[in-house]
Amino acid sequence: MPIFSWGVRRQLGVFAVFAAVALLVVGGLIYYFRPEPTCFDNRQNQDEEGIDCGGTIARCASCSEKIHDITILWTRFFPTRQGVYDAAALLENGNQFLKTGKFVYVFKLYDESGVLIAIRENSTFIWPGEKFLIFEPNILAENRVPKRALLELRSVAWEAGEARPLKIDVLKRDILLQDSSPPRLEVRIKNQENQIYKNIEISAALLSQEGDVFGVSKTLLGSLDIGEEKNVVFTWPQAISGVSRAEIFLRQAP
Repeated sequence: MPIFSWGVRRQLGVFAVFAAVALLVVGGLIYYFRPEPTCFDNRQNQDEEGIDCGGTIARCASCSEKIHDITILWTRFFPTRQGVYDAAALLENGNQFLKTGKFVYVFKLYDESGVLIAIRENSTFIWPGEKFLIFEPNILAENRVPKRALLELRSVAWEAGEARPLKIDVLKRDILLQDSSPPRLEVRIKNQENQIYKNIEISAALLSQEGDVFGVSKTLLGSLDIGEEKNVVFTWPQAISGVSRAEIFLRQAP
């Protein structure tokens, strides 16, 4: 003899169907409205290597043990006039998904006895994976002669970010350092992106064929319209010999 009558079984079947539909609806709503996994949800999800760090798809900040130090490729100083010097350094950020809005650095100039004779502190920004120049003009050493320049890297507050390569072409570089007054480098650039660029930092380094650095300069371009071409001119106070090429570095200020 059946435990439940036909009517009761029918009601239970209808209830089961209703419950299944309700579960599907509720599950769908939870799935639809659930927060997307991020690099700041205190969970190891996506393809993160740790909690909110690492991953090639997630592109979160590198896990602390994998954060690379800033690489100093070279540091130089250049005499401009009696007792006054420019200092520059070429750096590289090996972190492909880390940036900072404030990177503090210090240039120090030492004489032949190792005595500190001049110091200059400043800060800049860093984009992920970029190679960039920092340049400090008109450092006073008065009656002392520097023999060595040192760059100290101070605080770096990293945060997650993506590289922002600029679609700006360098169309020409005319090196006019010997027979021109003043000695100069003329560069022509063109915006190849479908947007207006603003606050473009443009740096130039003068190098020999062997890679020796003879001069550095920097300027800031306020804007570059879509498809626009502009000439940028760098000047130096005295003639520079031995230069065979010029490297140009472009960055957009945040």
